[in-house]
Amino acid sequence: MSGLERKQLPGVLKPTLYELLLEPDYTAQRFTGHVSISCDVVAPSRAIELHSKFITIQTAVVESRGIRTTLNETAISYDELQETVRLNLETEYAPGESIKVELAYVGRFKENLEGLYQAKYTIKDDNDIEIEHSLAVTSLEPTYARQVFPCFDEPELKAEFIISAVVDQTSLCRSNMPIECTHRLPHSKKLVVFEKSVPMSTYLVAFVSGPLSEIKSEKSRIPLSVLCPIGTEKQAEFALDLAAKGLQLFEELFGSLYPLPKLDLVAVPDFSAAAMENWGLVLFKTTYLLLDPDDSALETEQLITETVLHEISHMWFGNLVTMKYWDGLWLKEGFATLMAWMATDMLHPSWKTWDKYVLNDLQSALELDSLEASHPVEVFIADATEAKQIFDDISYRKGCCVLKMISNELGWDNFLNGIKLYLDRNRYGSTESVDLWSALEEATGEPIKEKMYMWTKETGHPMVRVIEVLDDETKEVKALNLLQERFTTSGASKFKCPPPVYPLRIGVRSESGVEMIEMRQQVITIETPRRKFLKVNADHDGFFRTAYSASHLQKLAHAAVEGHLSVRDSVGLLCDLRALVSAGINQSSDLLDISLSLRPMTDYLVWETINRNLQSIHTAFKFSGRPITDALNRLTGDVLGVKAHELGWVIADEDDATQLALKSSMFGGAGLAGDQRIVSEAQKMFSKRVEGDEKAIPASLRWEVFGIVAKFGGREELEALFDIWTSSSSEEERYMALESLGRAGNAELVRWVLSHAFTSSVKDQDLYLLVWHMGSSEHGALELWSWFKQSWGRIEQSIPIVLQSMMLGVTLDGLGTFDHHYDVKSFFSRQDTKKYLKVLKQKLEALENRVTWAGRDTDNIKEWLARHGYLEE
Repeated sequence: MSGLERKQLPGVLKPTLYELLLEPDYTAQRFTGHVSISCDVVAPSRAIELHSKFITIQTAVVESRGIRTTLNETAISYDELQETVRLNLETEYAPGESIKVELAYVGRFKENLEGLYQAKYTIKDDNDIEIEHSLAVTSLEPTYARQVFPCFDEPELKAEFIISAVVDQTSLCRSNMPIECTHRLPHSKKLVVFEKSVPMSTYLVAFVSGPLSEIKSEKSRIPLSVLCPIGTEKQAEFALDLAAKGLQLFEELFGSLYPLPKLDLVAVPDFSAAAMENWGLVLFKTTYLLLDPDDSALETEQLITETVLHEISHMWFGNLVTMKYWDGLWLKEGFATLMAWMATDMLHPSWKTWDKYVLNDLQSALELDSLEASHPVEVFIADATEAKQIFDDISYRKGCCVLKMISNELGWDNFLNGIKLYLDRNRYGSTESVDLWSALEEATGEPIKEKMYMWTKETGHPMVRVIEVLDDETKEVKALNLLQERFTTSGASKFKCPPPVYPLRIGVRSESGVEMIEMRQQVITIETPRRKFLKVNADHDGFFRTAYSASHLQKLAHAAVEGHLSVRDSVGLLCDLRALVSAGINQSSDLLDISLSLRPMTDYLVWETINRNLQSIHTAFKFSGRPITDALNRLTGDVLGVKAHELGWVIADEDDATQLALKSSMFGGAGLAGDQRIVSEAQKMFSKRVEGDEKAIPASLRWEVFGIVAKFGGREELEALFDIWTSSSSEEERYMALESLGRAGNAELVRWVLSHAFTSSVKDQDLYLLVWHMGSSEHGALELWSWFKQSWGRIEQSIPIVLQSMMLGVTLDGLGTFDHHYDVKSFFSRQDTKKYLKVLKQKLEALENRVTWAGRDTDNIKEWLARHGYLEE
């Protein structure tokens, strides 16, 4: 197969209608199905080829020209490698004809949460006896519809659906469309028939059935509800109210009504993704939908808000207008990420969403994009089964960043006009990136296509070096030379010749305001007479890194402390410097000097960035010996401890969002670094919680307290955390406890934590959270890697590929020596890595970069720590 060939169905048939009947059988761990597919013939054919996996067809009938033909077994052949089934016909069908394919079949529940599977949860009855409930749930993106029904499993091949299900009479049953009718059947069963859908892709088909509660909105234009496990109704109220607001907001923004007659959001106890935007029936992992409105952390509210709004925006971006193939994944995910941030900011302006964007989404995108093993936003996908590998920070976050950059250049209103045109023109259709650029160009008159080629078709982004040009006589800065080059963390990019030139529109901030500069060539000079400071990439609206001289950095730090830079400027400055240090362009001492020089600032995000920079240095030097790591801990404790004690940790009613976040960040950072007073306070709060006082730990400090107690406690504390995981009624508290266990303070305790893997206490889907923080310590990282090698076969068998990749990433992110790098390469050389090869290459490159950073800067960091009294020379 050549590099540009795509593994797709032959393209001789176009489906128009699926009539699908499903009947789950929990006892037999399987389901039976019947699908009738009406198709238009678009090319001559004597065969019908469909996607099908883990399905056994029992009968096959083809109807055409008024004749029904039953196929015998020899006419049906399966290709497991291609994930298809072929029906060989005796008659050739010609273009313009219509045929109907009717298949009765049997499928099986998968334990890895793909296709149609069984989810479980338990509740306690009035006698405190646990009762287990089972749900039938679908998860079909990107290529798992073929595990539920034979189909044309490609996003462009949209069709209408009439879905029916046979379920228990007591079960609540939902699909994409409203229920049309219900029929009582023998054996306590019922047949539920849903209305015909609008045209949609197979990956958006959804079905859920089982014992669930439902709460309904009274504030929505259409029927809107949240379905949740019995007993969690109160925890679903926040999401229900948010969904009503989000739906109305997007209808107004897009000038287009949500096109379906209802919308359900479902909290699923077993789900591999955070959420999935099935049209009309959006499924969420419980932790991304449920929270206690009277006792939840601000961060949890923000996470649920962004997730719910992301999924609702998909009703337009992805569902109403769908990418033609998985190359265009970014078209829906980049848009949904952008719109979630936009809507969050509009609904909660006090959360300072766009300031957080610079620290979080922008950095995640830049970091992955700086690797040689990264990929373009729009990457050719030859085999749809490999599409899961690009559900990453490039498709989601770089896609979002590129769109935000465009919206900044065009202006939000102009950008939105182009989006409305794009949606209207392609309603119920499928698109490629060029369709978006055409709509934006038509709506705004601005040339977009050529400019966007570098940002979506090529891997990487630029670094702009800022070189001050001094006046010969006065020695004042009279101009800036700006030089752009591709930035890579390895510092050894395989540059094209000539080097790439990125089309940049750069904001330059000074005491006089922000001046916009166009950069369309490798080097430009801008005149800057009599400016006290010059900050390139104002507010970090551009997708690039900026490198300054040491003296220029000091000027900018002073300007930040004096209040002349925005929060985004200050955060972005520190984040850029961290990336430049990891690439060897600056030294670790520069990062420490500039980070600590911003301590007079009071904004939460600046302090959170200082905290993260200190943690990045600790991560890089984690395997450089106890003297260095102990010194870095003392430094972190001093820096964050002073701020934590200044703020205190009493959560007051008058604390706004930023004050809450700052208190929790400093309390957690100083406590994890070993501040004795904070560690003692955390242990006291935790003891009261264990004794039964569920309000002993403020919600905004719960994650921090759990982490501190896990790190500095023993087996007793870990057992108490595990008991909270297994028994708490709060989803938020349960998962915070689980995630904290990985901070266990020594190798023996880490092994105790790992002993709960692959047991009934920790579901396979939650395994990555159990180990999430193990890599933060040297002993944890080594124990995790040893366990990982022994357990990888089991992980591959029982965990969905997206979570396999997360497990791989979490494990490798904790390592940091050349021996580790060799061991990882050696281990995976004996594995079939096709399904996660991209992630493996990225994590290996990142590991190599960390090793290089530590080796390059060991003397530098030792000298700095000694000079500041943290390390004996």
